[in-house]
Amino acid sequence: MLGYEPQDGLGNRQQWIERVHPDDRNSVTVKIEAALSGLDTPYEYEARLRHADGSWRWMSVVGRVLERSPEGKPTRLLGVRTDITQATLAREQLRLSEQNLAITLQSIGDAVIATDNAGCITQMNVTAERLTGWPLAEARARPLAEVFRIVDAQTRLTATNPVDMVMSHGEVVGLANHTTLIARDGGEYQIADSGAPIRDAENNIVGVVIVFSDVTEQYRVRQALAESEERFRTMIEWTPEPIAVHAQGIVLYANPAALKLFGAVSPEQLVGQPILDRVHPDFRVSSLQYTQAALQSAEAAPMMPDVFLHLDGSALHLEVQGIRIVYGGAPAVQVAMHDVSARIRTEASLRQTEDSLRQAATHTQSILDNLMDGVVTMTPGGIVESFNRAASAAFDYQPDEIIGHHIAVLMPEMQRQSADTFSNHFTGTGVLSAMGTTLELEGRRKNGNLFPMSLQVSEITMGHKTTYIGVVRDITQHRKDVEEIRRLAFFDALTELPNRRLLTDRLRQAVLSSARTGHHGALMFLDLDHFKQLNDTRGHDMGDLLLKQVAKRLQVCVREGDSVARLGGDEFVVLLESLSLQASEAASQAELIANKILHALGEQYLLDDVHYVSTPSIGIVLFSQEYESIEELLKKADVAMYQAKSAGRNTARFFDPAMQAAATAYAELEADLRRGLDSQEFVLHYQVQVDVQGRATGAEALVRWAHPSRGLVAPAHFIALAEETGLILPLGQWVLQTACRQLAQWSAHGTTKTWVIAVNVSAFQFSQNDFVANVASALMESGANPHYLKLELTESMLVDDVADVVAKMNQLKAMGVGFSLDDFGTGYSSLSYLKRLPLDQLKIDQSFVHDILTDASDAIIARTIVALGRSLGLKVIAEGVETAAQRNFLVDLGCEAFQGYHFGRPVTAAQFVTNKVSA
Repeated sequence: MLGYEPQDGLGNRQQWIERVHPDDRNSVTVKIEAALSGLDTPYEYEARLRHADGSWRWMSVVGRVLERSPEGKPTRLLGVRTDITQATLAREQLRLSEQNLAITLQSIGDAVIATDNAGCITQMNVTAERLTGWPLAEARARPLAEVFRIVDAQTRLTATNPVDMVMSHGEVVGLANHTTLIARDGGEYQIADSGAPIRDAENNIVGVVIVFSDVTEQYRVRQALAESEERFRTMIEWTPEPIAVHAQGIVLYANPAALKLFGAVSPEQLVGQPILDRVHPDFRVSSLQYTQAALQSAEAAPMMPDVFLHLDGSALHLEVQGIRIVYGGAPAVQVAMHDVSARIRTEASLRQTEDSLRQAATHTQSILDNLMDGVVTMTPGGIVESFNRAASAAFDYQPDEIIGHHIAVLMPEMQRQSADTFSNHFTGTGVLSAMGTTLELEGRRKNGNLFPMSLQVSEITMGHKTTYIGVVRDITQHRKDVEEIRRLAFFDALTELPNRRLLTDRLRQAVLSSARTGHHGALMFLDLDHFKQLNDTRGHDMGDLLLKQVAKRLQVCVREGDSVARLGGDEFVVLLESLSLQASEAASQAELIANKILHALGEQYLLDDVHYVSTPSIGIVLFSQEYESIEELLKKADVAMYQAKSAGRNTARFFDPAMQAAATAYAELEADLRRGLDSQEFVLHYQVQVDVQGRATGAEALVRWAHPSRGLVAPAHFIALAEETGLILPLGQWVLQTACRQLAQWSAHGTTKTWVIAVNVSAFQFSQNDFVANVASALMESGANPHYLKLELTESMLVDDVADVVAKMNQLKAMGVGFSLDDFGTGYSSLSYLKRLPLDQLKIDQSFVHDILTDASDAIIARTIVALGRSLGLKVIAEGVETAAQRNFLVDLGCEAFQGYHFGRPVTAAQFVTNKVSA
C-alpha cells in the first residue's frame, strides 16, 4: 500500500504527526524536522500510523522536500508510504520463536545439539558445551563428528554419526544406551543419546537435534555393584556357615557349606530350583511369611526354627536368619542356616516318658554335659533342676551353686513369680511367648557381668509333671563376629581408619554438600616417601608400626568434621569440607593443613626402639559447585601427589592439568603396550656377532614393537615402561621362547648349526623365583641346544642379592647355558663379586667404543676390560663397532669378538640368514 505525505503549505504537519503512534512520534518528528531545516536530502523511517479504520499499521516512509520559498522555507513535501505490517509481525514472530528456542535449550537438563541437514552444528545448550568442551561460538558450522566425538563404550570403535542415522530413518532414533563421549580436552563421559529430525512447514527435514545425558555415575555405580557382589560372593564362599540367597521363590545362590548341608554334589541341584522344594510341607506357610517379613525390614529378621528337606528326603532341623539384600540389582533374601538337627534329636530324647528319664538320668546328664550348647531344666515356677557342663561354663556357676535357685539368677528378665504366672513366659504372651522360638536376651554370670545369649525353650509333660528345657548359647562371639564383619567392610584393619568404601561415600556426600552450599572442599592424597625401603630393610612389621603412627598423627592434624582414610599400602587420603567460598582462600586453608601434616609426619618416629624419619608427598585437588566424579577427584589428587614426588618429595602440590595430561599419556601407552602383547605385535630382529676373522658366530636377539600406527618402535621407547608395570615378565618370556625356537631352526642347517643367540634378561625377570624353570621350559618346548643360548645380564642386577644370582646362574650353567655381562664398565663393577660369577664373556659397552679413537680415557677403559677378561679367563666382545678403524684398534687391544653397524644392522631372521650365508 502506497501513500503520500502532506505536500501543500506544510501547515497540517502537526495533524499528520498526531496520526503517528505515540511511541514512535519523537523519532518521526526528529527525522522530518531535520529534513525540513537542512539540505534537500531524503528522509526515511518506519513507524505505526493510524489507518482510516482506526487500527495501527506499520508503514515504511521515504520522503523529501520538493520546493522552498525564496526565503528558504519548505512549501512542498513529498513522501511515499509502504504498508509493512505483515513483514514486521513476521519478523517479530521469528525473533520470539528463536528466543523461545534458546530459552528451551538452556532450561532443559539434558545436553542438546542441533544441526542442519548437512550435519553442521547450528545450536547447542550450555550442558552440551560443558560435556563436549566446545563453546557454541566455536562449534557453530562445524561438522557434528568434529565436536560430538563418540565411540562404542565396549569396543572403542567410532560410533555411527547420529545425523546419518536420523536422516536415513527420517524419524526419532534411540541411538545408544551406553556410548562414550570424548570431550575436547580428552575427558570421557558415558552417555545415553537419541536423535530426531527437524522439519520445516513443508515437512522437509532441514536438520537434526541430538539429545544426550551424562550417565557416567550410573555406569560407575553398576561397575561398583558388580565388584561389590563379587566381594560378597568371595566372602560367603569361604564362610563355614551355610548361606543361600533366594528371590521370587527361586534359589539364586548357595555357598559350598549350604551345598554340603543339603547333600548337593553340584550347584545346579539347588540353584535355579524352587526354594519351597527344600522346605518341609508343614513349614512352607511360615517360611513364606518369614521371607515376606525379611523383605520388608531393613534389619536382619530374628532367628527362626525351620524344617528343611535333604536331597535324600530326610528332615533337616535348622535355625535360619534372613536379611534383605540386593542381589543382581534386585531385592533378595540372604538366609544363614545353623543345623540344629543334633539338638532337636537330643530334645526328642529328653521327651521320653518319666520312667525312661529316671532310669537314664545319669546317662542323660552325661549327654547333656557333652553337648556344645548349655542345657538348663526348670520347673514351671522357674526353679533350676539341672545344669550341664556347657551351661556351667557360660554362666560360671557350678551345678550345685545354681540347682534349686530361681532362673532369674541367670536371666534377669525372668523375674521371680508364682508358678502360674511364670509359665506364661513360655506359653502365654510374655517374653518367651512362642514355644520353640529362639530368642536373644541377656544372661548374668556369677560375677554379675551381663552377656548376650540365645535361649530356646521346650516343654515336656510326663504324667502330671511339666518340665521346661532351656537350650542356652553364649552369642558374645557371634555378636563380635557380626560387628567385626561390619567394621572390616568400612574400616582399615591395621589403622582403624575409614577404608576406600567409606571414604567414597563420605566424598560423594562432600561433593553434594559443596554443590549445595557453594563452599569449597579439598581432597589430599598422601604417599609416604621411601616406604618400600623400610619394608625391604626392616620388614613389614616395622612398616605396619609406622603406618599406625602416621594414622594417629593425621587424625590430630585435621579439623573436626574432616575425614582421614587409608586406601592401602602407604597411601592415605584426607578429605577437607566446608572451606571458604573463595577458591584462593580455600586453597590457602588446604595448604595450611597440608603444611601442618608435613610438619607432623616429618617428626621422628620410634619403631620398636628404632628412631626413624619418614616424610610424605601430598597431592591436593579442590572441588566446588562444578560436579566431578569421585574417581576423577581421586585421580587428580593422585596426579598431584606424583607431582610432589617429582618436586623432591616431602612437599605438597596442587593438581596441575599438565601433569594430568602426562599421566593420561602414560596410561594410554601402558594400555597400548598390553594390547600389543595380546595382539602379538612384537617381533625379534637379530644383529650379527663376528670373530676376529669376520666370520659370523651368532647374533644378539633384539625385540621390536611392530605398532600398527607408529611403525617399528625401538625398545628404548617401551622397555622402561614394561619394567615399571611388570609387563617385562610376559614380554621377556616371549623373547626367550622365540629366540629358542629360532635357535632350534638354525641348528638344523650346516652353515648355522653352531651359531649362538644372545638374549637380554632384565633384572626384574631374573629375580623371579621361577626364572630358571622358565628358561628350562623354553629350551625343552623348542628343542634348542642350551649350549648355543647365551643370556646377557647387566651389572645392576648383581648388587642386591649376589648369592641368589650365583645360585641361579650355576643351575643354568649346569644345563649348558652361557652368560655374558652386558654394558660392562657402566655400572657398579666389583671384582669381589665378578670373580664369583660363572661368566663366559664380558661385553664392552658401545659408549666406550664410539670415541675409542679420539678419547684416551675410553681407550684405556677398553684396554683394561680386555686385560681383565683375559685374567679371569673370559672372552671379550665389543658392541657398537661402526668403522673398520675401530675394529682394527680393538683387535690390537686383543678383543676377540665384535658387534655393530660395521658388520650389520639388526634384521629379521630370514634376512639375517640370507645376508650372512651369501656373504
